Amino acid sequence: MGWEQSPASGDLPDLPNIFPIRTKKVPLLGTIAAGVPIYADENFDGYRECTEDIDADFCLKIQGDSMIGARINDGDIIFIRKQEDVDNGEIAAVLIEDEATLKRVYKEKDSLILQAENPKYAPIVYTAESYVECRILGKAVAFQSDIV
Repeated sequence: MGWEQSPASGDLPDLPNIFPIRTKKVPLLGTIAAGVPIYADENFDGYRECTEDIDADFCLKIQGDSMIGARINDGDIIFIRKQEDVDNGEIAAVLIEDEATLKRVYKEKDSLILQAENPKYAPIVYTAESYVECRILGKAVAFQSDIV
């Protein structure tokens, strides 16, 4: 038994359970670390398509393994919605001086904790006493993985 050829998208049968997937293009702006923060060098690198329901302003390619517990792997594309703050426990792209990283963000009284999703990485903790310029670039809203 062999595979049957799929009909062209314009030739889809009129069935209630078949519908077209509507996509949009989101700019790919370079690489972000999932591990040790890397230099944030925003470089337009084309576009990636995602479904229209993903509210993203840009996307980044993951480099590293610190977020594997959240199923975000090296080489994946992470879609980011620009926003200056996130709720505790949400995954965000964070700019630390000139370096960018993707981590779970926790805010406590006088500290910002960036938590990896891989036990081999310790949390990164910033306090008012150890002032470092940190800025949330946006919230991770979706990711794409290639099937290997």
